[in-house]
Amino acid sequence: MAYTYQNNTNLDHPEVEIDIKEIVYSVLKYKKSIFAVTFLITIISVYFAYFQSNMYQAELTLEVQNDNAQGPQSGDFLANAMGIKNSMGNTIVFLRSRYLAQKTLEKIQIGNRYFVKNRFRKQELYKDSPFIVKAEAISKDLIGEDFRLQPVDQNRFRLSIEWIQSSTGKKVVYNHIHSYGTSLFTPYFRISVKKVVDLTNQEYFFSITPNEMMYSMVQSSLSAGLADDKASVLRLAYQDNVPQRAQEVLAAVAETFAEQNIIYNSSSAERTLKFIDEQLNGINKALQSSAANLRDFKSSHIMIDLGTKATTISNAMSQYESQKYEVELQESTLSNLLDYVKSNKELIGVDLGPVSGISAPISTLIGKLQEAYTYRSSISVDFTDKHPSMIKATEQIEALKKALSATIKSALRSLGERKANIQKIIDSQKSDFESLPEQEKQLAQLNRSFLVNEKIYEYLLQKRAETSIIESSTASGVRIIDSSLVNPVPVQPHRTVIVLMGILGGLLLGIIQAFLRFVISNRVQTIGDIEQHTMIPLYCVLPLFKEKKSLYEDALRVLLTKFEFSTPRPKTITISSSVRGEGRTTTALEFAKVVAQSGKKVVVLDMDMRSSIVNQKLAIENQIGMSTLLASKNTFDEVVRHTKEGIDVVVAGPLPTNPYELVMSERLQTLLNELKDRYDYIILESPPVGVVADALVLMRLSDLSLVVFKADYSKKVFIKNVNRFVDEHGLDNVGVILNGLELKKIRPWIKKK
Repeated sequence: MAYTYQNNTNLDHPEVEIDIKEIVYSVLKYKKSIFAVTFLITIISVYFAYFQSNMYQAELTLEVQNDNAQGPQSGDFLANAMGIKNSMGNTIVFLRSRYLAQKTLEKIQIGNRYFVKNRFRKQELYKDSPFIVKAEAISKDLIGEDFRLQPVDQNRFRLSIEWIQSSTGKKVVYNHIHSYGTSLFTPYFRISVKKVVDLTNQEYFFSITPNEMMYSMVQSSLSAGLADDKASVLRLAYQDNVPQRAQEVLAAVAETFAEQNIIYNSSSAERTLKFIDEQLNGINKALQSSAANLRDFKSSHIMIDLGTKATTISNAMSQYESQKYEVELQESTLSNLLDYVKSNKELIGVDLGPVSGISAPISTLIGKLQEAYTYRSSISVDFTDKHPSMIKATEQIEALKKALSATIKSALRSLGERKANIQKIIDSQKSDFESLPEQEKQLAQLNRSFLVNEKIYEYLLQKRAETSIIESSTASGVRIIDSSLVNPVPVQPHRTVIVLMGILGGLLLGIIQAFLRFVISNRVQTIGDIEQHTMIPLYCVLPLFKEKKSLYEDALRVLLTKFEFSTPRPKTITISSSVRGEGRTTTALEFAKVVAQSGKKVVVLDMDMRSSIVNQKLAIENQIGMSTLLASKNTFDEVVRHTKEGIDVVVAGPLPTNPYELVMSERLQTLLNELKDRYDYIILESPPVGVVADALVLMRLSDLSLVVFKADYSKKVFIKNVNRFVDEHGLDNVGVILNGLELKKIRPWIKKK
């Protein structure tokens, strides 16, 4: 297995490659923290899923019958002018309105809620509560707060509650024993507790909220939508943690909606009748006056009947004056609509039927305006008025209102032109009328006034009869297709999904924190860290010594082979490190063993005379060694020791007073020259680079200097220190050994090389 690496010699343009596998292996070094984070998040998700209340969903479908959905079929203006359109979008908004929720709460009582603890979870009892609480009054501080009820015996119970009084900020504690059925009067509440059946649990809880204040719960739990885009069928759903309550509340909502629909339709007919009655009252007075005048004229004049010409002119004028009345009625309605559009911020459900072919665009614009108001109302729940979506919706509404006003004004101009044309015809008829004899003219005028009022009166009577029939036959317009039914299987929470999401989320967070730790780590963790921070050649990567010693030795054999085939072959090799503890001594001794096993003669000189550990690793006495040899107190043969592995070793010896002077002495240079004749390899075990000056001297005396870095121990700044050391002293015979790297981080690097 080849672990050596010849680095790119182009120092100006280093190529840095990102090895994904190497990063993955480095991140997995933090597998314990990844597992811990995943386990913690999983526990939190399990806790959350367990304590989430089951939510059940009741569903109901109803048909909303809308006679105006396809537009009015009659061309009668009066009926169309009084019509009210209730679009499906407005219906959905109304169903979810606070008004309908409050009306629904008049039918069903859900303000008092009862609970019991079951397996550490609160379980709501609803109508299965063994007692009933009747509240006459309660402080606002206690609304929605949990009262604790603990049975004492068959007739008594203990009632307790703690709360913070808003007026004083002080904690208030209530804890007293009472009898069932008695009224409890306190400054904070007036209630009575009635026992229904025996209380079997040790404690119960209940909360009191005025029923009319529960509308927010109804609103938030109710959802409504079209069952089909092309049908007028709505699907209602209501979610609650109590299935029975979900079913009952939804049924009450549908019933209340049907009742409100009847009230709304009836009120529309009532307004129409009121309008017609007001018109009838005025026309009736005019008709009676016309009849009296005609009668008086005939009684005081001998003339009995009109001539043919007078009759023709009178009938024509009465017909055109009736048409003029209808046009004026249309003008009045459109003018009122225009004033309404200008003075009101919202346009609610107005539907104007065809006004002589003019109002079709008006009805279209009103429909679009209603849809725009409905859309803005729906998004106002999530956005403020300054949100771009709200601003855009408001601008659309203003544009539609301007278009509607312009269209109404155009319709009014058309009606004005029509009225002017009718008036011209009437004026022309009047010219012919003036040519009649005076008595005949007077009789024709009275007769014409009577006929006009009579026609209008008959028209109004007909409309009143039609409206009365509509009012008497008014139905809700709402038909329940599928009654409220609750699914026995909870729709929420999805506990399996929550737990799975917790596991995946925890795993993701664990990997992220491990990756961040890897990124911000200041220690050498991978081969890439060496390659990115220095251009000094990487000669060897050594696996952890404890993993597989055979692989460790194999890596050193490849390093030896590299030296053997080098020209010239390095004989004197200094092995140093950036700081202590990086495996410098072990590397030197193990490499010497590999050299000896290859049949080469090798000697190890321990030059770290200040803190030597070679003697400790080899169990050799340190009484004599390099310090005494360089001080000329002993000869080489006296200090050299032979190990069973076949290597010769000279330990550091006793600590001298001047280690640096001994290293700088000519005696060391002479000794190395002599040893080159006796040994194939001379290994100098050096002090760390930069700690003392000894390492620099030894590097200059060596053919090759190897600096050892240890994975997950050496800091990246140490590499920079070595770079600076090499550059400052102009050393060109330096290499790097990465020691202690996990084997799984080495394999992808080997394949890449």
